[in-house]
Amino acid sequence: MQKQTPQAAQNRGMRLRTRLAAGFFVAVCFSTLVGRLWYLQIHEYDFYAQRAAGQQLRDSVVPAPRGDILDANGTPLAVSASCWTIRAVPREMADEDVAEASAALARILELDETDVLEKLGQRKSNDALLKRRVDQATADAVREACLENDWQGILILQDTRRWYPEGDFAASLLGFTNVDNQGVAGLELEYNSLLTGQDGRVLSAKNAWGYDMPTDYDTYIQPVQGNSLQLTVDVNVQHYLENYLSTAVKEHSVTARGVGIVMEVDTGRILAIATKPDYDPNEPRVIQDETVRAQVDALTGEERTQALTLAQQTQWRNKAVSDLYEPGSVFKLITCAAALDAGVATTSDSFFCGESYGVAGVHFHCANHKQHGVQNLAQALQNSCNQSFIQIGQRLGKEAFCDYFAAFGLQEATGIDLPAEPKKSEFYTADRMGPAVILAKRPHSSPMPRHRMAAKVRCGPERGNEH
Repeated sequence: MQKQTPQAAQNRGMRLRTRLAAGFFVAVCFSTLVGRLWYLQIHEYDFYAQRAAGQQLRDSVVPAPRGDILDANGTPLAVSASCWTIRAVPREMADEDVAEASAALARILELDETDVLEKLGQRKSNDALLKRRVDQATADAVREACLENDWQGILILQDTRRWYPEGDFAASLLGFTNVDNQGVAGLELEYNSLLTGQDGRVLSAKNAWGYDMPTDYDTYIQPVQGNSLQLTVDVNVQHYLENYLSTAVKEHSVTARGVGIVMEVDTGRILAIATKPDYDPNEPRVIQDETVRAQVDALTGEERTQALTLAQQTQWRNKAVSDLYEPGSVFKLITCAAALDAGVATTSDSFFCGESYGVAGVHFHCANHKQHGVQNLAQALQNSCNQSFIQIGQRLGKEAFCDYFAAFGLQEATGIDLPAEPKKSEFYTADRMGPAVILAKRPHSSPMPRHRMAAKVRCGPERGNEH
């Protein structure tokens, strides 16, 4: 047996260590590769799956139409109409087509040719908005031009827009939507989540160069229309109210706009509600008052911007809901009902209206200093007699008066389903009404300066909590 030399043993040890080192290095590399693959395929799966889908699919949103708003009879007051949005994918259009396509599309879409050329000239861009919500004739003209000239990269996407068939009818009640079909004012805002539908989608397959494949590869997810909203408002009553209100505003040169509300007495349902003049919700940002519009247009810069914003917000404001009013003689109905309910007055009682009626050093007259003489409760209401209702209020007393004020719900918001209603009214409490001194004694008079207090009361208009 041949004896192994020390040199041979050393060489064999070196080879063994080399193999071990190489094996360890291979194991580390393999483990790193396996770990990296696990990280990419498991941990980062969603990220790379979305990137792959983005390279293979184009996901286009199909906007859902909003639900309709109908009057009590089913007459449509706000509906969704079909329209089309024109977008471009500049990177898909051939270089030699850009100038010609820009000129033609600018002419069809009534846009500035320079702006269109700038958008289509961004050769690496995947998306450029050309024009929103064009009608069918315009969309057809764009489609025909693209087919005739074999232009690639022009997208004609179905869209919806809000349309108000009656124009400026019930505008302050209905409100309007923005460019994204979201409610901005009125019922459109209050019930935005109910009226908003669920968007659909179109998934289009793309080839290796990023161009759309035939429509056979498309997947269409149907949009779902929003819920409809039916009001208690009657379109016929609303027309009468708006016509008479507009006439009154013109005849009396009302500068702060007129307000009208028609309620169903037994239920409190709102049959009509209007503020005039208002605006056309199809073009809500156009100032309807020609005088105000001219004043705004005469300004420039920041001053014009502020004036335009103020004018728009003014015409959008629903005064029937958002403003506080001094009810004046309208409040005599509340005083009368409270007195009858409390038993301090009856329909057969009589009241005297003379030259004036004094309370706490102040003398009150009827309108135009009329003297109605002796009259019963019905006649006092018919004549809106100030002096008679001061006497009725004195019989009721300020504590009971304030209790009835609260019982009628006039200290709180009505809860009407419209936005921007004040949370509370402004009113005098019993301890702030002051003395009730009778200076001129008349038949059936007792302590309470009713009309003086009523002139100070500010409360929201009388409304129910439904439309």
